[in-house]
Amino acid sequence: MINSKGFSWPETIVALSVIFLIATTLLPLLSNMVVLLEEKKRKYHSSVVIKEGVKMYIEENLLDGSMRIDEIEYTFSIDGQQICVNYEGMTEEKMNCLSISY
Repeated sequence: MINSKGFSWPETIVALSVIFLIATTLLPLLSNMVVLLEEKKRKYHSSVVIKEGVKMYIEENLLDGSMRIDEIEYTFSIDGQQICVNYEGMTEEKMNCLSISY
């Protein structure tokens, strides 16, 4: 006899199992993508700090300083050859350096 009122119990269990399997494989992938996106955003912000640090060096002859962007502290220092920005990454302290040429 055919059940015309909807899904049977075994069909429901199989459908929920497939949905659960898909969700458990996608959640770690999504979490990893969020971490990678945040790392790229912080690296971009460090590039903004490099730009502003070079402007401060040219205009005011400042060799170091800091900026706060999105509650993250970015500190820069210039040694004549390059400018380096230190900042807190998602898992460890990060550094972004750029050589200065005139």
